[in-house]
Order: sequence, then C-alpha cells, then structure tokens
Amino acid sequence: MGLKKTLKLRHLFTLGVGTIVGVAWLMVLGSVLGAAGPIGAAIGFIIGAGAMIPIGLCYAELTGALPHAGGEVVYAYDLFGIRWAYFAGLCLTFIYVINCVFFAVSVGWLLNELIPGIEGPRLYSVLSADVHVGDILIGAIGAFALLAAHWRGARDAARLQDIATYTLLGATCIFVALGIGRGHIANLEPLISPSDQAWGYGGVFAALAVTPYFFGGFNTIPQAVAELEDPQDRRRIAGVLAGCILTSLLFYCLVLAAVSMAMPRQQLLAAELPVAQAFRVVFGAGWVANLVLAAGVLGLIAVWNALFFAATRVLYALGRSHLLPVQLGDLGAHGVAPTRAILVVTFASVAGLFLGKGVLLPVVNVTSTLFAVMYAIVCFGVLRHRRTAPRTGAYRVPGGIGMVWAAALFSLYLIGLSLLQQYKDAGSRLPPEWLLLLGCALVGWISWAATRASRGKLGDAERRRIMLEEN
Repeated sequence: MGLKKTLKLRHLFTLGVGTIVGVAWLMVLGSVLGAAGPIGAAIGFIIGAGAMIPIGLCYAELTGALPHAGGEVVYAYDLFGIRWAYFAGLCLTFIYVINCVFFAVSVGWLLNELIPGIEGPRLYSVLSADVHVGDILIGAIGAFALLAAHWRGARDAARLQDIATYTLLGATCIFVALGIGRGHIANLEPLISPSDQAWGYGGVFAALAVTPYFFGGFNTIPQAVAELEDPQDRRRIAGVLAGCILTSLLFYCLVLAAVSMAMPRQQLLAAELPVAQAFRVVFGAGWVANLVLAAGVLGLIAVWNALFFAATRVLYALGRSHLLPVQLGDLGAHGVAPTRAILVVTFASVAGLFLGKGVLLPVVNVTSTLFAVMYAIVCFGVLRHRRTAPRTGAYRVPGGIGMVWAAALFSLYLIGLSLLQQYKDAGSRLPPEWLLLLGCALVGWISWAATRASRGKLGDAERRRIMLEEN
C-alpha cells in the first residue's frame, strides 16, 4: 500500500517557499548584514540563487524520472547503490530531525518576545543558554499539534502549510513597503562591509557560504512528489522549484533593504532580533514589532511543518527498504501516513526541548554543509542517470551537459566554502560543527552495523521494487 495521493502543485510551492524563507530573515539576518552589509548580502544571495536554480533543475530532472517518496535516498539508491542511499538518508535525517528540534525550541523564544514572561521560570543552563519551563511546554504543544495534523495524511498538513506561508508572505510585503517608505537611504551605508579577506569582499563570500541554509528547503519538494494527485503535474516540477528559489530571493532582498533603511547600522546590529527592532524604531509603536514577531511565528510554523513532513517521509523510505528499523515504514491502521515515523520525529522534537537553544546554533552551519552534500549527490546523479538511462524522465535540464556540470561543481564549492567558513569563525581552531559532523558519521556507522541482519532479510530485487515503485 502506498501513500495517498492528495497534493496539488500549489501545495508543493508553499511547501518549498515556506521551508526556504521561514524565519531565517528574523532569526539570523543581523549576522549576515553585519558580515556583508545590505548590498553585499544581496550580492551573495543573488549569486547563490543563480547557482541554486541549475541545482534545482537537476532535482527536477531526477524527480521526473524517479517520482517516489524519499527524494535523494531513492536517487542515490538507483544510481549509486545501497551504501550511498544509506548515506543520503542519514544526512537528510540529521538535517530534518535536528532542525525540527531547532524550531521546537525557537517557537518558545519568539513567543516570549511577543508575550514577555511566557517562558516561565528558569530550570537550568546548557552552553550559557537558559532553559525555561514555558519554552519546553510551548514547544511540546507545537510538536503534538503537528503530530495531529500529520496523523491523518498529507492533506491536513498541506492546508496548514498554505495558510502559514501565504499569511507570512502577505504580512511581510506590508512590513517591507512601510519600512522602505519610512526608512532612510543613508542607513544603508556601508553598502558592502569592509573585510580583510577576499580583496575586501569577504562579507559577500560569508553570505554565499550560508546560501545552502537560506535557500535550503526546495529539496523538500521531491519528498512529496509521490503524493501528487495528478501525475501530469510532474512535468511542471522544474517551474515550481525555480519559482520557489526566485520568490525567496526577492523576499530576502526586499527584507534586507527595508530593515537596513529602517535604522542606523550600529543600532541594528546591537539588537537581538534586528527585524522587530527596526520596525519598532520606524513606527514608534510596539504593536508593529509584535505584528512582525507574529509573522515570524507563522513563518516558523511553516518551516517546522515542512521539515516535519520531510523528516517523516525520509524515515518512511528508509524503514520500508530495511535501511533503518522496518517499523518506520508502517503506514498505520488507516494507511495514509507513516505513523511510526511521525511518532519518532515528534518525540525527538520534544526531547530536544530540554537542550535549549544554546546547543543548536552550530547545527545551522552543519545543515548548510549537509545540504550542499545533497546537492552534489543529485547533480552527479543526473550525470550518471544520463549515461545509464538517457531517455527516461519527462524533463531535462536546459543548457546541455555543461549546465549540469556547472551545478555539480558549484555544489562541491559550497561544501568546501561552508567548511572553511566554519574554521574561520572558530578562530582557526577545531570548529564545533566539525565535531557534530564526526558525531553524525559515528552514529551512522553504528546504525549501519546494527541493522545488518535486517538488511539481509530483504533481497536486492525486493528492495528495489519497494524503493522505486509505489506499492
């Protein structure tokens, strides 16, 4: 029995855009502006988006040829074998599950800015960050609300995604228009922050280094393609992917302009949440900042919902193919949702609440690296697929093999750039992100060894039938 087909193209668009834009502009925009300046950050994002579109088109080509739940896991299995499928699944599981934890923690932080005191009494500290009772309760309520939304299948989760994403985009358009209209062009200086690196343009490269994080999210779309209601819509996936990336680029550039114009640079960079503080200064009214934070909460829900969806589908694909415990491939009594995977992601999110936000900051940088690894697998997968099955699939990347090679090489560049930036940010010492990556690799090796017997019970032909078919 396969997943129920209930999704339309608009659901894939809101899933992608909601995951990409989310709350990155609210949570970490200040650090990007500080490193690069408004124009420097915009240049970094434009370069990144320009390179992301060919990568997205590579996703579209493989999605059209292999439209099955699991995305990169299925691509890696079909094109490179079981070990690469497991490696891709491990990376995706780490990306999605740990970021579900991140957003479970973040929702309490944002709501405390909106409703001061809701965080409740302090319990303890982890890595200099306090953990509060209210934060744990709020995050747990959110996690179980997502469990309820996803338990009955993808349709309810998609409806939640539509509401959250469109509300976020609409509200932010209003904020951006008022911010630019009432701001001052002089506040944009310096347009590009000076740097001692890269001929004075190191800030632009610092912005480019986090491009996989800021645009990471469009690759949640392949996780949902198997649940499209109309199979003909698979031919339009390339347009959806490119549209998600361009919409997100426009969103980021407008927010950069509005926030930078709203207040002087020194005051902006001193604020914990620069966007909310910028609008508070421009309008002189706390209620405006509260509206910004409310929009941020909606964005957080959109991202959390999309990541939750993607995490459960990856675990479902790994479970039903015996690469992880087979119970994760169970669709439950109603046969419409991977219930065991949903429970795992829910309880992982709740458990992570007890760690607090202090331990999650390096995860943002790690996910940039792992997203770039996924991009490389897909781009090189297209090159291999064209050699082994040149006539399959409803879509091909335009521009010939050169465009695919450009996307593949840029993916490798992003991996190296992200690792180098982590080393520089750590003051040329061993970065905590590298330790997390080593820890992830160790967990993966242990899990691979522990599931050896289960893998052996499923023959290659049966595993291929499960992963590449819909039943």
